[in-house]
Amino acid sequence: MEQDKNSRRHNKDRISSLPDCLIHLIMSFLTAQDAIQTCVLSKRWKNLWTTLPFLNFDWSNFEYHYFEYNNESDDSELVVNEPQNKKIEKFINFVSMTLLLREATDLHYFSLSCDGMLIDQPEYHMFIRSWILYSIKHNLQVLNVDFGRQGTIGFSTLEVSLPLGVFTCASLVEASFHFYISVHNVKVINLPYLRRLSLKGMDLNQDFVDKLLYGCPVLEFLHLGLCITEFHTINSQSLKYLEVQCCCSDGDFIKTSQVKPTELINAPNLLSLCVSICVHLIGPKLLLKMPTLTTVSICIEWCSSDDVPTEGKSNILSGLSNVQDLKLSGRMIKDLLENELPNCPEFPNVKDLSMNDLCLSCHFNLLACFLNQCPNLKKLSLSCPGWTCKEKMHHNQESLKITPYNGKQLETVVVNFNRHDNNFPQIMTYLQDFTKKSRAQINMTSLKDWFCNSSEEDSQEIFNRLFDSLEEDSA
Repeated sequence: MEQDKNSRRHNKDRISSLPDCLIHLIMSFLTAQDAIQTCVLSKRWKNLWTTLPFLNFDWSNFEYHYFEYNNESDDSELVVNEPQNKKIEKFINFVSMTLLLREATDLHYFSLSCDGMLIDQPEYHMFIRSWILYSIKHNLQVLNVDFGRQGTIGFSTLEVSLPLGVFTCASLVEASFHFYISVHNVKVINLPYLRRLSLKGMDLNQDFVDKLLYGCPVLEFLHLGLCITEFHTINSQSLKYLEVQCCCSDGDFIKTSQVKPTELINAPNLLSLCVSICVHLIGPKLLLKMPTLTTVSICIEWCSSDDVPTEGKSNILSGLSNVQDLKLSGRMIKDLLENELPNCPEFPNVKDLSMNDLCLSCHFNLLACFLNQCPNLKKLSLSCPGWTCKEKMHHNQESLKITPYNGKQLETVVVNFNRHDNNFPQIMTYLQDFTKKSRAQINMTSLKDWFCNSSEEDSQEIFNRLFDSLEEDSA
């Protein structure tokens, strides 16, 4: 008898006894399709999904396929993907019926991911707009709309125009709009509670950016990724975190002729800046007004192999004199340092510096000059580029005069080197001479990976040459 009681106690459905709000929280980690399927679990779960305040519709869940038997052999099966229009029809019916049968309760989170879905038909846009319009009428707080780059199917030629109500949704706190979304028809932006915004793969002009930053008085986080930047100023009193990733690549996703160089970033309360852009987006008159900035990551890349600028000055580093954590990287980092070092200010607050993609065999002097502008540096991280530098390196130490670093607080130097770089022992010699006054500890990484990917003879030769050079220098 007691065993039966224990068995019933262990078999009791404890999850179903939870209040609706906790069950909804558990269901929020599921896609809408999976969440609705929980209705078959028990009577308690039958209608729970109809009041779910989190809906995540993902096109990838509708990658249906069916099986056909091979005529030559009854044992083999061929998987045949469903036609694109059939998948779209099922997806549209599912989303529409879900919203139709849902109770009239608050919808706090609405996510629509259509990456891979070809949206080049106007009738599809009508459904998409109706779904979004439904969401913003139910006290929506988080809105995510992502159409992806659709590279596996073919690029859409039609952009989706969001309902104008999206830009005046008073309850919206966080939003992201990615790819094939048009904002040219937006007249008014009034989002009083919006704090986080991500825009990717969109055409942004100065008029829209001005309206956006003015109409979002508490906006703290802004991400601009792979956008056609037809604007030249960013002016915000509330921004604390800014990420800009604009790529003018060989893939022709963004044409260089369509972008304008940034001339002003005025964000007096900005704490963190992460920039990964083409060199063409850096205006020669670039002015950075960010006195509270503490963390900066800047990656400067080429626009295309045929479109690398041969002249022109930049003015980035002069606006970063108050930063504490600084990271510089990209194929054009050498050009940035060469242009700005003559007028480079001192960085008294920099404690942690990362310098990536700079060929130290050829341009160690650039690194040394920049480090001398950071007198209070505590940690230095170096990463050799993943490509072969075409410039000829200095083959002996005498050809490069090393001026020792005068900073007294440098504690650690981390070097992540390329396993194919045979010049690494020479680089280590440069580093030892440069840091001998500070007595910083030099840590090397990727050494194991280097040897694992080399032949035994090559690994032993590199190992011996590296440590022989270090022993000679210490002697």
